Amino acid sequence: MSVRRPLDTGVERLKGIIGDMAAAAVEAFRRAMESVFTGKVALEDVRMLSEQLRFMREESGQLAIELIARFQPVATDLRRIRSCLQVSYDLSRIGRYSLDICETSILVPVMGCDFSKLRQLYIIVLYMVREVGRAFIFEDLDLAKKVRELDDDVDALYDDYLKGLLERGQKDNPPCLIAGTLVLRYLERIADHACYIADAVSYIRTGSLEIEKE
Repeated sequence: MSVRRPLDTGVERLKGIIGDMAAAAVEAFRRAMESVFTGKVALEDVRMLSEQLRFMREESGQLAIELIARFQPVATDLRRIRSCLQVSYDLSRIGRYSLDICETSILVPVMGCDFSKLRQLYIIVLYMVREVGRAFIFEDLDLAKKVRELDDDVDALYDDYLKGLLERGQKDNPPCLIAGTLVLRYLERIADHACYIADAVSYIRTGSLEIEKE
């Protein structure tokens, strides 16, 4: 039976914070997009979640620095702590972009807009954000690879939606055109951060900074 090290306890606590951040990021993103699709704005809820993510990022950063200074970890232990630092940033950015999406639904009227293709992209990105959190907590490289592979689908839908916006041009309702373009960009950025988190799983498990495509 292996002896549990004090460092293990600290890392477990650090990953617990990351797990809480992952759940908050998913919820913020989900509520923000509901505001776009339904017109029922949840700005205060999303703002609160975004703030919680910012505070938890600071908490995780302080703990990570403390663990490095106290235990001077190397190899996998160090990679795990460094990855938590990076992932906390990625999750906080997802919270920030979720708030931006929610604010967009207030500044630009979205009721009556046809966001059916945007919804297709949202479903994929939501899956990526939800599953990559699990992949990181459990250090599941196979799941991380599945998330990373979805980036090609995101790019294809992004290009298709953007092409459609350009083709419709003046025929489209200007507020719908503006809102669709802004939300589209935020969705792409959120997907990017999900991919960065997937890469962090690879870094922990293999030492490689990026998942290799098969």
